[in-house]
Amino acid sequence: MQTVAFIHQKGGTGKTTLAIATAVALASQGARVLLLDADVQGTASEWASHWGERFRVVARSQIQPIVHDQVARFAPMFEWMVVDGPPTLSDMTTSILRGADRVFVPVRPSFPDIWALEGLAALCTTLRTTGANLAMRVLWNQVVEWPTSAMRAAVESKGFTISPAVIRWEAVWSNVMEGRSLPTSAIDCLMQLMKEPWE
Repeated sequence: MQTVAFIHQKGGTGKTTLAIATAVALASQGARVLLLDADVQGTASEWASHWGERFRVVARSQIQPIVHDQVARFAPMFEWMVVDGPPTLSDMTTSILRGADRVFVPVRPSFPDIWALEGLAALCTTLRTTGANLAMRVLWNQVVEWPTSAMRAAVESKGFTISPAVIRWEAVWSNVMEGRSLPTSAIDCLMQLMKEPWE
């Protein structure tokens, strides 16, 4: 089972929408997908209660910070686990970082989103000193105007690698929250993101 997570300590960056859309895209390709809702707000779980069966996405709520332990539990049943992380830094964040094969940090091209990466950068530094092998990339999301070179430099100065993929702002992303299907272009975008080669 492959595990991909979307985290950011700042709310409003689009992590839940991306997690749900990614689960939908993977399921549309025939994969057995678990959407693990590790955000106490429960938006992903609520979405699944309305639309999960339609899109063949199974969802579970995860309140305790044991995501890294759940990987082995769910591996026999699913091919993918997509984790929607909380908009905080907590033991849950640490558990997600330890358990995920890939972590995307959605960031809008705005300095408040970039400034909010500071705490996550510090947490990653601490975890790496304990031997944790973290696979993480910042993902430009909800892009209307292209990120400036100063924004890119600010992200990289915090030790983050930036994904070459860019998620443009389009109504299709919010439409998925209303139970609408993703168009082929959105599915292709997310599938390319999942297949993005990482060193």
